[in-house]
Amino acid sequence: MYIVTTCLRPTETVLERAKAHASDYDVRFVERRKHSIETLMERHQVGVLVFDKRRVEYTPFGTTEPFFFHPSSSVFRVKQLLRGGNDPLVDIAGLQQGDRVLDCTLGLGSDSIVMSHAVGESGHVTGIESEFVTAMLVREGMAVWIEKEEALNEAMRRIEVVHQDALLYLKTCASNSFDVVYFDPMFEKTISESVHLNPLRSLANDAPLSIQLMQEAVRVAKRRIVLKAHFESEAFEQFGFTRVVRKTSKLHYGFIDKETGSF
Repeated sequence: MYIVTTCLRPTETVLERAKAHASDYDVRFVERRKHSIETLMERHQVGVLVFDKRRVEYTPFGTTEPFFFHPSSSVFRVKQLLRGGNDPLVDIAGLQQGDRVLDCTLGLGSDSIVMSHAVGESGHVTGIESEFVTAMLVREGMAVWIEKEEALNEAMRRIEVVHQDALLYLKTCASNSFDVVYFDPMFEKTISESVHLNPLRSLANDAPLSIQLMQEAVRVAKRRIVLKAHFESEAFEQFGFTRVVRKTSKLHYGFIDKETGSF
């Protein structure tokens, strides 16, 4: 698993959060005592989770590159929406204020943040992440990360992060219980071309989409199922998505419209 520690000069709040996390998840809390992450890792032979004032970072055992939550592209995408611009995901999903959205492949949460902003306070975004460490880091990170744009902070705080397998979660949902169900199977060609995702590789669930998963998504979605994938992905045609070609991007979107589409 991992141990929990803090930054070198933790505030009381940081210390309390770190200890609370260790207690909640039944993992060991270790006082930092000016030790390096490498020293703690070598001593305890596990990964190290570090709580800081504005972020939480995880260094997998045997590595030196930490993984931490960052809102990434959602920052400029939300700003674009605030200026009255468009976002391709928001447009293709047809998101409206008050919508309920299920993101079945949360990852680092960038798309969920944009969708949370789009559906507003009256809407709700649930993000499903099958890998425990990723889910935990994103949940903790979204709770404390601060951007200058308050609308972005509010969007992050509203997201419900659930550690669960997407198919298992979908099976617990009532039919038509979410307006939009979203998939971004990032671990195809996209991750191999994205250097900044290197720390996430060891934490990734690279299971492909399946017929059963899509069938459950169609049942649970009230209005639309949306897929984002590499332009060379066969998933669009395999699962009956209408592909939306983006000439300037390697990532395309696809959708299944419950009212007019078929599966």
